[in-house]
Amino acid sequence: MFPSDQVFIRVCHVKKGYEDRERHIREEFSKRGVPVNFFLDWDVADVTEEAKASFTASNRLRASEISLGLKHIGVWREFLKTDLPYCLVFEDDVFLAKNFVRKLNECLAEIGNPDRRAAVYLGNGCNYYVAGWKLRRGQQLYPASHARCADSYLITRPVAEARLAWIDKHKVSLPIDHQIEFIDEQLGIEMLWFERPIVEQGSQNGAFQSSVAGRRHLLRFKQIDWFLVKHWRRFFGHSSRRKQQAKSGEVLRLAPETGKIGGAKLSGEK
Repeated sequence: MFPSDQVFIRVCHVKKGYEDRERHIREEFSKRGVPVNFFLDWDVADVTEEAKASFTASNRLRASEISLGLKHIGVWREFLKTDLPYCLVFEDDVFLAKNFVRKLNECLAEIGNPDRRAAVYLGNGCNYYVAGWKLRRGQQLYPASHARCADSYLITRPVAEARLAWIDKHKVSLPIDHQIEFIDEQLGIEMLWFERPIVEQGSQNGAFQSSVAGRRHLLRFKQIDWFLVKHWRRFFGHSSRRKQQAKSGEVLRLAPETGKIGGAKLSGEK
């Protein structure tokens, strides 16, 4: 059974448009026994110049990226108004594993302490995997040097509080998935990958066009590419080389006065 007594759940969506995604989420979640609660604030049309100025520290973000960032942040704020210990955030193009609810309950048990400063990435965003030969029986959470994507993740109250405090001080300079990765690294928040992943993002596996990216792709070619890369990386593993460089101090420099980042690409960028 879905742990509604522990988990606050929201799906980032829009008030009008993308009806195919709404239908997909309702059908997908119903099959898996997961409640559907959409977060509909901060569509592109809702983002005023005043909101941009108060939220962003960069003029390089697209309107769709600002909108999505504000949706994630809005979910965290709503979560903190409750007394629930965990927050589960989805974007509106996800596919769930058949055993999603059982695995989610196992994830909560493995986290152990709800006050733990940890973010668990449930999906296989960018086809990031721990190599199959590194997996251990009875272990599903694996420490990682960087995040996956922001399509499906679980955080605790201390993580939501810490991220919001950082953003209140520095604002946002990056797309939200890259921004939260950077924040968590700066604050020493654990980044954990759930293995094997129990969520897959439709805009990455070729089921949907991206609603944020500026260019469109031929979905059939994307599906084939995703399938081949996925199975290769499930066996051999894959993470971002950029993070290995970052550990050597070669990239990722934060300007304290703005929170802006300089250096090489972040994980997931191509």
